Amino acid sequence: MFDARAWIAGLGPDLAVQARLLAGLLTAVEADPRWEWLELGCSVANGRGDELSDLDLGLGYLDEAALSVVIDILRGLGPVVDLSAQPYDGMPRWWVQYADGGQIDLVALPAERRPGLPPESVALLDRAGRLAVAWTPSARRAGPDDPRHWLMDGWEALSNIVKYVRRGSLLEALEQLHRVRERIFQLWAVGGGVAYPAFGLTSLLDEPEPVLPPGIEAAYAVPERGSVVAAARSSAELLHLAGVRAGARARSGVEAGAGGPGGSAGPGGLDTPLRAYVGERLAAL
Repeated sequence: MFDARAWIAGLGPDLAVQARLLAGLLTAVEADPRWEWLELGCSVANGRGDELSDLDLGLGYLDEAALSVVIDILRGLGPVVDLSAQPYDGMPRWWVQYADGGQIDLVALPAERRPGLPPESVALLDRAGRLAVAWTPSARRAGPDDPRHWLMDGWEALSNIVKYVRRGSLLEALEQLHRVRERIFQLWAVGGGVAYPAFGLTSLLDEPEPVLPPGIEAAYAVPERGSVVAAARSSAELLHLAGVRAGARARSGVEAGAGGPGGSAGPGGLDTPLRAYVGERLAAL
């Protein structure tokens, strides 16, 4: 039988802050029968955490009234610098910065909404055995249309860069460059079969042996015209490469989408006529 307290104690000295927070939170929710389960996910759960890692947690409740005590529980775990309580994806969410450097990112949902335990997560509390069942969240893989949408959004951002550079609005162009890079990372994750591709760079770096798009450093810029233009041109090449890679995966299944209006996953990979249109305008800058 899994011993949550022994698991927490085994986190080691580098994760002493995280272990203290987890032990305190587990004690608090165990004492209140309105909480059915407590789940830990991400880096600390799967053994990749370090002293800087936050704690990504989910709480399953049987009585919605239990939500009223969450802030008191979190504040009771140690001195708090500040706490944010804002909904996320339809769920209550709390983010806490503790004075000792610890961070908690917690969401709560009705216990019955969780059909099982995702891969690489840890069930610290599971009164009804609900988390004893393995479960793969839909977000672990891209939806059928996600890669095409990401590709189109990347080219839209590149088209905006042309406009902003011509206007001399380099800070707006830099914002769009960030948007393009996000899409490159998402598509690259799809092409590599990386879990949770929507999280882009974070998911790529979470891999045991991360593989990033080659030359991605060239897609970064400072607010100078030449730097922005060079980064935009490099980003266009990388966006196309990432689309080809994602499209190759599409040909082996439906994970990377099957094309549709505005994009296709044909023999050349995931592509769009925008590539030629925007590319000509980038070249003319």
